[in-house]
Amino acid sequence: MNKKRQTHFFDLYWEDIIVAKIMPFLSIEECFIFRTVSRTCLQIVDMYFSKLNSLKLMNKGFSPHTFNVFATRCTKLKILNLNRCDSITDSDLIPLLRRNTGLVNLNLSQCKNLTAKCLQPLILHCDNLQILKLANCSWFTTGAMEALALHQSKLKDVDLAYCVSISESCILIFIKKFKDIKTLNLEGNTQVTDKCLYTMCKYSKSLKLLNLGGCCDITDKGVRALAVHLPQLEGLLIRGCNKVTESSLQLLRNRVHLDRKPTQAVFNETALTMPQVRETR
Repeated sequence: MNKKRQTHFFDLYWEDIIVAKIMPFLSIEECFIFRTVSRTCLQIVDMYFSKLNSLKLMNKGFSPHTFNVFATRCTKLKILNLNRCDSITDSDLIPLLRRNTGLVNLNLSQCKNLTAKCLQPLILHCDNLQILKLANCSWFTTGAMEALALHQSKLKDVDLAYCVSISESCILIFIKKFKDIKTLNLEGNTQVTDKCLYTMCKYSKSLKLLNLGGCCDITDKGVRALAVHLPQLEGLLIRGCNKVTESSLQLLRNRVHLDRKPTQAVFNETALTMPQVRETR
């Protein structure tokens, strides 16, 4: 008498059940462990990677061999977050970007071992890019930014905080090109002056959130221009801008979130606590 065959895990429909319903519960590390169990497991994990729309590897280190698995299997990514992945190099990233031309959101903030060369496939072939975060990327150069402005057209959220290698002139080109930008972070870029703000007043009519923290050459004139010409602005961060005073900020306080409290309140409090001077006869 033949015994009834027992049902095994791999008898489940791979694509509809294992890949779609079970694999998303595993971490990336667990996926790679599962991948080493057998050839069948490897095939399932590779199928899972091939269907990923989002890959988030923040603050993780990978060997070139491990990262090559992503580069060869992931081809449908819309979101790629490599924030603080110090081990990633150009040779690791470029193949991945070449195979994922549908990217919409890319975060390379604090990836210190990259160069501007790694952005070439992104700039030339990722036509739907809308979100780009390059905070603390000193390798992002003026030339790379000009190429970005030349070939891209849909950017709406850009983080260029502490990108010290870019010039104000290329920032101006960038502002003029991306008229639909809604969020712009220029924190820590001391090369930014009121000239950038005047240009935003003319071209950035969709801008909602602007971070100018640490841009020490910004003055009341530039902030006053923002208050007059950008009524849609919802948030302005100006901490560390010592040349900006309450005289310009008061024009924004009723409608814009600011990261600086009214200085007038401090002055009033100080005045109330000052000792009275007695008249001498």
